[in-house]
Amino acid sequence: MEGDDWKESSLFSVKEKAVIRWAEEVSNLTAKENDLAFEEMRRYFSTEQLVSLTVLCGMWNMTGRVAEALHLVVEPPGGRIAFQEGSAE
Repeated sequence: MEGDDWKESSLFSVKEKAVIRWAEEVSNLTAKENDLAFEEMRRYFSTEQLVSLTVLCGMWNMTGRVAEALHLVVEPPGGRIAFQEGSAE
């Protein structure tokens, strides 16, 4: 699945699509302007759940940015994070 294919996919429920949409809005820093996405999340999730999902999105975004800045490569499950070969240590 690539790009926005998830929007038309039958693999995800409406609720799951709301979460994916919300994760994209949070990641793209557009959640504040998208009242529709926010209202959709409020329809399916409690305030506590919405906060937890939003914090989780933020934490993964932070993790990705830190890993990129430090030239880290995230390896397959069971692996570990390591500096890329040839990067400054």
